[in-house]
Amino acid sequence: MTKLEVKNITKRFKATQGTDTISFNAIENICLSIEEGEFVCFVGPSGCGKSTLLNILAGLDKPTEGEIILNGQPVTDTGPDRIMVFQENALFPWLKVIDNVEFGLKMAGLKKDKRRAIAIHYLDMMQLTKFADAFTYQLSGGMKQRVAIARALVMDPEILLMDEPFAALDSQTRDLLLVELQLIW
Repeated sequence: MTKLEVKNITKRFKATQGTDTISFNAIENICLSIEEGEFVCFVGPSGCGKSTLLNILAGLDKPTEGEIILNGQPVTDTGPDRIMVFQENALFPWLKVIDNVEFGLKMAGLKKDKRRAIAIHYLDMMQLTKFADAFTYQLSGGMKQRVAIARALVMDPEILLMDEPFAALDSQTRDLLLVELQLIW
C-alpha cells in the first residue's frame, strides 16, 4: 500500500542579481511512491535539492508545483506524522537534555511520568542517559545530534525524515546508531 506519493514536485527559487530577478529550479518534476515500511534514501551531490525535497515532505516548505499525498491526504503543513532531524541540531539551549527529548510529548499532552519513561528509553538507546540533566551547550556536536534523534524518535512518527543526521558523529557512534535505527525499523 502506498504510504507517501510525491507528484510532479518542483521548487523554484527567485534571487535578485543587480537589477535582474533570476529564478532556478532546486528540484524539478520529482515523482515517487513510497510504500508502507520502505526505507528510502536520497543520494546526490551538495546542492542538488535533497534538503529542499525533505523540507517539502516535512511540510516546512511548499512546492512551487505538484503535491505530496500522505495516506491519501494532501500534505499542506507540518504534522506529528512526519518528524525531521536536521543536519544541524535544532535543540533548545535553555532546556536540559531530558526536557528537549520530552518536548514534543509535552506538547502532545502526555503526563510527566509517561513522557519521562519514553524519553529515558530513547536517551538510553542513544547512550545519553547520564547526560539527561545536562544543558545542550555542555554536549559535543555528536551528542547534541543524538539528542535531536532521540527527540524525533520519542514521537513515534509515521515518517522519520533525516537530513544527514550522522554527519557530526564519529564513525563508531554512527555505526552503533545505524544498527539501532535498523532495529527500530
